Amino acid sequence: MALQTYSDLISAIDSYTVSAGAPADLCITLAEEALRPLLKHYLMEKKQTLNVLAGQSPTLPDDYQEGRAILVNGCYAKPLSFRNPNLNTGELGYVVTGNTLEIRPVPSTDYVVDLYYFARLPALSDTNPTNWLLTRFPTVYLRASLAQAYHWLKDPDAEQAEKNLTSDALSAVQRDHTLATASGNTIIEELSNW
Repeated sequence: MALQTYSDLISAIDSYTVSAGAPADLCITLAEEALRPLLKHYLMEKKQTLNVLAGQSPTLPDDYQEGRAILVNGCYAKPLSFRNPNLNTGELGYVVTGNTLEIRPVPSTDYVVDLYYFARLPALSDTNPTNWLLTRFPTVYLRASLAQAYHWLKDPDAEQAEKNLTSDALSAVQRDHTLATASGNTIIEELSNW
């Protein structure tokens, strides 16, 4: 059975659980919530340009999960923390507070923020039948959803087995991300003199 859409995934969950009554749509939603903080993949990367008024702080996009890079008027802003808010002269920094991006020092003129970030995994539904994870890594969705189904069915052994298989499937996602983002292949030098 090919898993290409939300309805394919629901059918597969029903097939594995032998129609035991586990609510497949809820299992998928719970699986997505469990997977979101674990995912970091190049297909999640987005860029958004924000025009901001002087003295104001931009609101992060609704699908913002984690920052990758922040440029303010084309200059890199480094991540700051409340424990270490120090900047050298001429440096820019930022802190994420709730859904707001606070630039330090606060620009006194209108400015442009180029926000590079990892977007949250879009939820599957009847109106959004697929996403990058289901398209590229359907096993992750299936295994994580089945772990939720077996939890609902109160089968701890099957639940743990599916969690283990989910971890294995997530390793493939991480491996793919690393391969795509690593800077080149190993250089092989030719040895002409022995």
